[in-house]
Amino acid sequence: MGQRPSGAPIQLVGFVLGALGWIGAAIAMGLVQWRVWHVRSTEVDSGVAWVGIWRACLCSNRLASPPLRLMSCQAMGAGEAFVPWEIAAAQPLMGTAVVAGALGKAAAVSGLWSVYMGRGWAGLAMRAAGCFHLLAGVCAIIPASWNLSSVTGNRSITFPPRFGLPSSPQTQDVGAGIYVAIFSSGLLLLAGLLLLSYKTPAFLSNNKIHPSTLDPWDRNSLVSGATILTENRLHADSFSEYSLASCGTDNPAFRTEEC
Repeated sequence: MGQRPSGAPIQLVGFVLGALGWIGAAIAMGLVQWRVWHVRSTEVDSGVAWVGIWRACLCSNRLASPPLRLMSCQAMGAGEAFVPWEIAAAQPLMGTAVVAGALGKAAAVSGLWSVYMGRGWAGLAMRAAGCFHLLAGVCAIIPASWNLSSVTGNRSITFPPRFGLPSSPQTQDVGAGIYVAIFSSGLLLLAGLLLLSYKTPAFLSNNKIHPSTLDPWDRNSLVSGATILTENRLHADSFSEYSLASCGTDNPAFRTEEC
């Protein structure tokens, strides 16, 4: 416990970056501004609609008295026929990214604790944390890049009439949700690499004799273990005898020729 591995600060940086990426992925999953549609419709007074991975929203004054505008949102399920593949895949992928990020945080906390407490399972915990962070980063970057491609290609979505949106916008822009998802996935991937770079220090992996490492049926291991214990006992007895004799002890049991 007195020694600390030099690689621990690197993993601590990875833990912080992973926490930021995990929070960002959770925020991106809930944002509705993945695609910003510019449309001309009597239903959309502002001319702007927002399409996320869970719902589509628009502002309209038909449901409120002017000059007030009311935001109306309609949920989208992955199993609905009109939902494009990039949005249907984004729902489970972003959910998996958040869950994997949470598991990665738990494993990283366990790994850092074991590093600074000198426990032997630090390497295993760090590798698990790194793998979970990499999985979260991959699950976040796939829907973000896929929806980014759909926005740049100005792809349409055939919404049902209840949404009040046309099937194709005049133009569409990349929303904040995609930017946050891409940035968060980068942090998660970087955090995963930093956590995987951990190397178990020598003082945690050096060879020591423990009772569990001795084979009770192996005569050589038993003899070597007994020899080491005997030598240690002799050294301890010699040191004790010399110390008591040098202090002027009158006990004949510890008396030597020279003090």
